[in-house]
Amino acid sequence: MTTLSTNSTFSVLPTSPHLPVVHHIVTIKLTRDNYLLWRAQIVPYLRGQHLFGFLDGSRPAPLPTLTVTIVGISTPQPNPDYQAWIVQDQMILSALISSLIENILAYVVKCTTSREVWLTLERMFTAHSRARTMNIHYQLSTLQKGDSSIADYFYKFTGLVDTLAAIDQPLKQEEQLSFLLAGLGSEYESFVTTIQMRTDLISIESLYRHLPSHELRMAQAQPKVDLSLAGAHFASHGGSSSRGGRGGRFSTSSQSGHNSFGQRTNRGRGRGRGSSTNGSRPTCQVCGKLGHVALTCYHRFDNSYSSDSNMQAFLATPQSLTDDN
Repeated sequence: MTTLSTNSTFSVLPTSPHLPVVHHIVTIKLTRDNYLLWRAQIVPYLRGQHLFGFLDGSRPAPLPTLTVTIVGISTPQPNPDYQAWIVQDQMILSALISSLIENILAYVVKCTTSREVWLTLERMFTAHSRARTMNIHYQLSTLQKGDSSIADYFYKFTGLVDTLAAIDQPLKQEEQLSFLLAGLGSEYESFVTTIQMRTDLISIESLYRHLPSHELRMAQAQPKVDLSLAGAHFASHGGSSSRGGRGGRFSTSSQSGHNSFGQRTNRGRGRGRGSSTNGSRPTCQVCGKLGHVALTCYHRFDNSYSSDSNMQAFLATPQSLTDDN
């Protein structure tokens, strides 16, 4: 009678004939800056294939050999479980290596098992991943809507939140709401207050459905400016200022000018001040009326007009402007 005794128990290892499709599922190769995203692709896939135990150590390698006893004679024999384990582990190792860029591959080229590769990469990138997570939290805390639209602001916000979720560091719903509301400007103060006073917790998706309509209402509430009226107002004031400037020019000249009798005129000085202090409408130095200046006054060369004889004589003398020079 033949007896068989072993120091190891045979076990059936699940095989994964579809493991090579990992090249199509893991689309992001590991670089120095995306370890958490890369890991987020690898872990769910291998767990779904019941193979993550090869990486976390929960499925260690069986003994390479078994002791078979036949008629009292013990003989070492290769362990079929070990051979199956080696085949599966090397498939996982190949899948991991194929998802690394060349610069990272240089660090794990001496590793012989998938677990060795996994632990090496984990030691390399753990500190970097922690810094990456902190950096994303900082970006969320400083994110501001500013002059961007609600759609653009929400896109940036969800991008950061989704990145944290992808690297297995998801934010709680309350934390997401706090970050999102804190980045809105002061014009959303009433909206933020309304959300904060709610007794129930609103979801991010429900909150976003209200934000565009609130943005639209604020845009419609902005006062509208009629550019045609503004242009006409500018032209009116610009023309008056220009005419007033010419009037002021004669006022300045009249302050130091002389009349036809060689006497310094003081009345012209008074007229000049009147033209500059009468709002935007100039005062004529000849007839004293509002709305025009001496250059355009039809009484300027009328010798019979005696409303202001001294100023009339001054303006009628061409040399009065050159005497001061």
